[in-house]
Amino acid sequence: MERKTNYQAIFLALAILGLTAIFLYYSRRVIIPFFVAFALAYLLDPVVDRMEKWKLSRTLSVLSLMTVFFTSILGAGLLVFPLLRVQAENLAKNLPKYIAVVQNWIRPVLEKVAGLDQAKIKELLNEGMAQFGELPLKILTFASSFLWSSLSNLFDIILMTANLVIIPVVMFYLLRDYDKIQEKSLNLIPPRLKDTVVDTVSEVDLVLASFVRGQLMVAVLMGGLYSIGLYMVGTPMSLFIGFLAGFASLVPYLGFVVGFVPAAVLTYLQVQEWAPVFAVLGVFGVVQILEGVIITPRILGENIGLHPVAVIFAVLLGGELFGLTGIILGVPTVAVLNVLMRRGVLKYKDSDLFSAPPRS
Repeated sequence: MERKTNYQAIFLALAILGLTAIFLYYSRRVIIPFFVAFALAYLLDPVVDRMEKWKLSRTLSVLSLMTVFFTSILGAGLLVFPLLRVQAENLAKNLPKYIAVVQNWIRPVLEKVAGLDQAKIKELLNEGMAQFGELPLKILTFASSFLWSSLSNLFDIILMTANLVIIPVVMFYLLRDYDKIQEKSLNLIPPRLKDTVVDTVSEVDLVLASFVRGQLMVAVLMGGLYSIGLYMVGTPMSLFIGFLAGFASLVPYLGFVVGFVPAAVLTYLQVQEWAPVFAVLGVFGVVQILEGVIITPRILGENIGLHPVAVIFAVLLGGELFGLTGIILGVPTVAVLNVLMRRGVLKYKDSDLFSAPPRS
């Protein structure tokens, strides 16, 4: 009888999970701003709590923090996007010089290989280098055209305008009443389950605080440091490569590979000297040391992270299902699911369903 009850509970949980996933997918355009607002409120709640300790009212703390937050985001966007576009256009302008340098590298090797059509090889090389060099500009052009195409539909205009209003409004109320909402939610839990739920929520909060708040802050700091260092060295597309390497560092060692290789190649193609390439290596080395000695210990402490494969899966699946918002929220979602699955596995192993002896 108890085993039958366990089976029914498992099937019910899977059915609820499946229906929830279907509902979230088909209603994603409506619920995404609420998810974004909740995520921002969760990330900024500790700051509001600290401001309250400075004898500021909760409402004033929320308003002040939101003003600073959204003003900073807007200012960073107005500063970063034009710089990124200028760097991409400079790369496209210097592309013929880079192609000539690569051809000078490869031509002696190709001339020694008998039977190759040199004219055809040169044509393919020019085409490949041209496509590679135009990639950053294509990314920016695609982003601009995607934004414009989204605005071209009346419903999308209304939805985007509503989101711009909904996100800060919902975020304000969530931040202002965050502690009350948390307390009322806990009071709805049956007393016999309260300790288990509180322990689970505490573990989820610990994982999110450590991995999401901490790792994203580390990624932003490292991206900024990479960008500044590469800009000082004279690396083309320093802003793009720097932040790409910073966020790729969410996966161990991927940031170094993703960032150093294109930075070193483009730097050499730009100046055709080895000293700046060693300077690029120095930038990555210094940032890695700062990350290991100062940034990560100060921000994360004892890191409770996700497996690198889980991070990659979360980013790709989130981007496929929900676009940019899915990329941002994919990692914290998988972090929560990881805690729930780990606790579920432990519960399953302690149950009669797992430990029951085989039938004779």
